[in-house]
Amino acid sequence: MASSPSRSQGRAAVRSSPAVRLGSRPAAASTGLRVLVAGVDKDARGPAEAAVRRAFSGREAEAWSVSLVRLGTMWSVTLNGPGERFRNLSFTTEERRLAEAVAEAIADERESAASASATQPGTPARAPVQDRHVCQRCQQGILVIYEAPPDEPKESAPIACPHCWAVSHVEVGAWAAAGGDYRAEKA
Repeated sequence: MASSPSRSQGRAAVRSSPAVRLGSRPAAASTGLRVLVAGVDKDARGPAEAAVRRAFSGREAEAWSVSLVRLGTMWSVTLNGPGERFRNLSFTTEERRLAEAVAEAIADERESAASASATQPGTPARAPVQDRHVCQRCQQGILVIYEAPPDEPKESAPIACPHCWAVSHVEVGAWAAAGGDYRAEKA
């Protein structure tokens, strides 16, 4: 029995040593910029990542994580950075404005206040849209709600009737249809 405690103490010492080393790794790896790109082939990742790195010029010492997901002709961007303001900050942008949009999003508070007062030409604001439809099965009213910029093309998307749960297809904005970012309510 005397030898058993010494063996378990030896094992505990061996196990705790790697845990200490692993615990120190994430702190060292958390500095700098990490860019994750999805939805494109490897040839298209380089230009997208380069655009993000240009936007972060001068802020390389800060810990940032940038997730880029290509959806059609747009990029969905999620930022995680220092401070509460930059925790899970998400937005969408066109490819040609990727570097600009990221730079605007990470701008200091005083810079962002100045840029917010200036309008961005060619960037239409997204507005809530409420389309009324009638269920083909129960003939009850359905209100389909989503956000879209003016003159956005529409695409067919499946909805479940909130009255009878029958699935049908309605036209919603292309961005909402691609991302499933719409809902149906009783009208």
